[in-house]
Amino acid sequence: MAQQGRQLAKKVLFCQSIVAVAAALLYSIFSGKYEGLSALYGGLICVLPGAVFAFLVFRYAGASQNKLVVRSFNKGSKLKFIFTIVMFVLVYQWQNLQPMALLVAYVVTLMAQWPIIIFMNRVNR
Repeated sequence: MAQQGRQLAKKVLFCQSIVAVAAALLYSIFSGKYEGLSALYGGLICVLPGAVFAFLVFRYAGASQNKLVVRSFNKGSKLKFIFTIVMFVLVYQWQNLQPMALLVAYVVTLMAQWPIIIFMNRVNR
């Protein structure tokens, strides 16, 4: 079961990375390089903490390690939240930041996880 979850997490993160890069390219083409970079940062703010969370959550598996699984899930959730906030704070220091592109790319990349998971579950049946 843990192996399936690990594989699903990798696929979701990979697809979210594609969404983030696509958003950055679209913003670059239609709005300019600063919008494109801002969109890329928005996507990265979503994907990188998700990768940290997935790594921590799927470190342990099995009924015998139940307490470690719960502990790593809690730790992963907290680190993901903190990492996301720190990344937003750091990116907002950038002089040429385009906040709308950053936030749109972040939200689109974040929300993409649900259709990706649904699609992956249907494909794997």
